[in-house]
Amino acid sequence: MDKVIGPNQMAFVKGRQINDSFVIAKEVIHSWRKDDLGGILVKLDFEKAYDNVDHNILFDVLRLMGFRSKWIEWLWDCISTTRLSVLVNGSPTKKFWMERGLQQGDPLSPLLFNLVVEVLSRMLDKPRERGMIKGIGYRNDAIHINHLQFADDTMLFLEPRMNYILHAKRILRCFELASGLKINFHKSCLVKVGTKCLND
Repeated sequence: MDKVIGPNQMAFVKGRQINDSFVIAKEVIHSWRKDDLGGILVKLDFEKAYDNVDHNILFDVLRLMGFRSKWIEWLWDCISTTRLSVLVNGSPTKKFWMERGLQQGDPLSPLLFNLVVEVLSRMLDKPRERGMIKGIGYRNDAIHINHLQFADDTMLFLEPRMNYILHAKRILRCFELASGLKINFHKSCLVKVGTKCLND
């Protein structure tokens, strides 16, 4: 997985752990405060993340990432042949086909979800590379990041500049339209760190 999943995703990739996210986030916040730079943290919450994964988009992502057709066929068989029933008053309903989403508890689901949100990661990396959303330097500017991910949790690190915030908002909207995943803005939060004010 580490060949197709970028370094910003800490979940379900060998050698990475949630503690890595905490350490990096803590270093960034400490740097913002110490140097009086200020910054904006945005914690994103995806609405019913696993339930809203569009199968066609998932398989488009697999093809674009270079998965061989045999693997894609095998994964398609695993996902598209799933039938579900719901308990109503303790009795199961008639089985129906699962047309979208990934099953909670299926060992493939977190890995496949990572592939879908890797699209968001790449969408955020490109503008960072072009200076449209400046990354935050840490460890003496050896590493620049503008986001971290742990499964369905994404945290953005932005300089407190309105143009960076607007670029990030546009990227999130494009990702929603492209992926079928929805960001729950009521459960997401934005936190200002430090004393530096927003400016253009």
